[in-house]
Amino acid sequence: MIPALQAGFVVVGLIAGFAAGLIGIGGGVLMVPFLYFFYESTRGTALGVIPLDLQPTVAHATSLFVIVPTALIGTIAYARARVVVWRAAIPVGLASVVGGVIGARVALLLPGSVLKFAFGLFLLATAAQLAWGRRHDAGHPLRLQPWITIPIGLFAGMFSAIMGVGGGLVAIPLLLHFVGVDIRRVAATSLTIVVLAASAGTVTYMVTGNGVAGLPSSAVGFVHVAAGIPLMIGSVLTVRLGTRVNQRMDTKTLRRVFAVFLAVLGLRLLVQGAGALW
Repeated sequence: MIPALQAGFVVVGLIAGFAAGLIGIGGGVLMVPFLYFFYESTRGTALGVIPLDLQPTVAHATSLFVIVPTALIGTIAYARARVVVWRAAIPVGLASVVGGVIGARVALLLPGSVLKFAFGLFLLATAAQLAWGRRHDAGHPLRLQPWITIPIGLFAGMFSAIMGVGGGLVAIPLLLHFVGVDIRRVAATSLTIVVLAASAGTVTYMVTGNGVAGLPSSAVGFVHVAAGIPLMIGSVLTVRLGTRVNQRMDTKTLRRVFAVFLAVLGLRLLVQGAGALW
């Protein structure tokens, strides 16, 4: 890989890793749009040609590949701080494994333009949640009944695999509203669920993409390892920093700056996807 290009991937990974640790997401909301734009650019061939119709699927699969170690390191850091609500993380996370397998298979049936349009909507919804989402206080009893935790895990896992994100941005509001995890512990609990959801999606993308024509030799199934490794190098370096910042400062302003960034990306993808669909 060209050194300057490799450095760019690492920088994106650094930002994604910090966001993963800070907010409790996997970082896919940053990596997926970056991979979209990279594959569409003239430099996209530097890592091997990805067929146009497979680019969104490869972007989502590669993002999940990077998310797994990133979320795992973040989870370990939060576990040492004793802020993971394991009673919620384990049942929701196990259900998300099943959802992740289902979601990765569903994603293969959707056209690339549909995935882009859906991801654009997802980014806009995420931006709104980060900017204006209601913060929750502690003191409410946890609701851990199977009819609550299993659907949440299935939905988070499916959304994770279909959109190429860790599932945290889906899990966080559900954990807050339906399970009753308080705001100081929700990022840690979400990141634990992300590890399992992203792992299931990654393995499924690797298996189902095996032997698909047109993928470069640097890919394992739909996972583009040549793109994923430099992203991973950056993300694992900063995820712990994000967890420390989460525990020490008010993130209200940063959440809103992040929301503006996601809104801009979401609008761009929405326009691109709509143009291809109509």
